[in-house]
Amino acid sequence: MTALVIEPTGRWAVGLQVSMLAVMVLSLAWTPATSGARILAVFPYNGHSHFAMVEPLMVALSERGHHVTVISPFPRRKDNVGGGGRYVDVDVSDSLPPVISQLNVTKEFGHRVDPVTGLRDLCRMNHRVCEATFEHPLVRALIHEPRTFDVVFTEAFATDCFSAFAHAYDAPLVSIRTSNYSPQLNQRVANPQNPAYLVNHLLTYTGHGMSFAQRLINALATHFGAIGFHAFSDGPSTELVRRHFGPGTPPVPEITRRRTALVLVNAHHSLTQPRPTVPNAVEVGGLHITQPAELENAANEWTDYCDLCDQGVIYVSFGSLLKGSSFPVQFTTAFVRAFEALPYCVLWKYEGEMISARIKVSKWMPQQQILSHKNVKAFITHGGLMGVMEAVHFAVPMIGIPVFGDQQSNVADCVAKGIAIGLDHQQITVEKLIKSIQSIIMDSKYKSKASELSARFRDRPSSALETAVFWTEYVIRHGNSTNTASLAMDFDFYQYFLLDVVSVGLLILLFLFYIACQVKKCMH
Repeated sequence: MTALVIEPTGRWAVGLQVSMLAVMVLSLAWTPATSGARILAVFPYNGHSHFAMVEPLMVALSERGHHVTVISPFPRRKDNVGGGGRYVDVDVSDSLPPVISQLNVTKEFGHRVDPVTGLRDLCRMNHRVCEATFEHPLVRALIHEPRTFDVVFTEAFATDCFSAFAHAYDAPLVSIRTSNYSPQLNQRVANPQNPAYLVNHLLTYTGHGMSFAQRLINALATHFGAIGFHAFSDGPSTELVRRHFGPGTPPVPEITRRRTALVLVNAHHSLTQPRPTVPNAVEVGGLHITQPAELENAANEWTDYCDLCDQGVIYVSFGSLLKGSSFPVQFTTAFVRAFEALPYCVLWKYEGEMISARIKVSKWMPQQQILSHKNVKAFITHGGLMGVMEAVHFAVPMIGIPVFGDQQSNVADCVAKGIAIGLDHQQITVEKLIKSIQSIIMDSKYKSKASELSARFRDRPSSALETAVFWTEYVIRHGNSTNTASLAMDFDFYQYFLLDVVSVGLLILLFLFYIACQVKKCMH
């Protein structure tokens, strides 16, 4: 494993880093294909929960003999060796500082934002990530110096700007979707997204028996979501990539449509509604979850703490992005008073100080290791998809307190499946917390449902990681000639929805009706 980190010591140091990167990547580019494919993974979005799904796959591919170059702000630790030196970090953390426990709940999510503004702001934020990444000296070296990659990985999030690398290297594109299916993702691979029963990933409907109003809102969210993404993201992204990759670069939507050979989606039918998918959209929900043997070998202070709590442990975490101490004072006070009124031990991922003998806090906790412990009775979570999947995998009932993004729909799915209780983060009280905690732990139906769902989530012909590796190597073997892309990608809107056929049919019916009327007149 090799990690490249820029030290701010002047132009000479930056030039040396760029030269070192060029030597290493060019050496990989000239490695014979028989010893492994050359993979470029571009994941500079600085939210660690997104990279948590990417890293295990990149490590697994490097351990299988492929040469992986990863652009991200999360270089691997020097003591975390693996991959036989085939994993090369292009560290952009000096341009994109990792956002870990930095989002302020009170300032940023204390008021409701309309969906259009929210989508616009998300696209603009990701556009800034694109700009900063393309301007980085190490990335500029990858853009402007000739080399070869067999496949390019990107994240399908709020911009497709990094798909330009696939065009530049004439390589198939594999995109990882760290959340559930979205309208723009479905549009990219012509995945069916009928809003009559397929619920938008940001809505809390369950899909069963939606009312007319709900189906109307779902249809608007689905179709206008794709239109909004095109308006707020595709245009600026195309302008940006042409500035860095050359004016002849095709529009970004065209690159993604023509180059996408595979999409790996962080979903599983046991957690969300069953849905039809095209062959090159593959569900790999839970890809980031650690193998049992690794968890058992990682005994430390956290397992020791849980071992001593025979009465049970409540684990609290609001994810890697939100700063737990930024919740309003009354929110935190309600939690402390509720925990002190109950007999359980509490582990809380929290950045501030907390004076309570019953609560153990830390800025970081090994979440999977804690959730896998037999004494953990409940997980209080913001509803991030990674944490939800971990809780489902380890059969831990949840209390979901969503704050933003897809968290509301994730919690709603868990409530509908009987494995969680949902609360509004702006209406938290001591009484609500005590009642919810007692219900989730004392009522056996939650644990029973969680165990049933866990069994279905785990029951697969191969693990999520093995599935992702197989389909990646399938693309490596066959390139863009995989014959898995839907023909509907080339259809215009009116063709896809058979509007031309329906129109002709209506004209024929009108003509026949007219003839019938004329015949009737003649008969009289």
